[in-house]
Amino acid sequence: MEPYAGRQRGCRNLTDPQRALADRLAVRADLLRTEAGHGDGEGLSVADAVALAAVQLGLHTPADT
Repeated sequence: MEPYAGRQRGCRNLTDPQRALADRLAVRADLLRTEAGHGDGEGLSVADAVALAAVQLGLHTPADT
């Protein structure tokens, strides 16, 4: 069995909080790409969606701080 089965590529050295943030970022970027694809435009590239998601997530402060 592969030692990194079930993990995404590039996530091997992330701590649990880093992995959780990366997961939130990926979900947000996918949502943004999906929303952008419904209009008349060409949509968002993966890089643009990740950058926008990072900015949006950075604007929201965690509730527990």
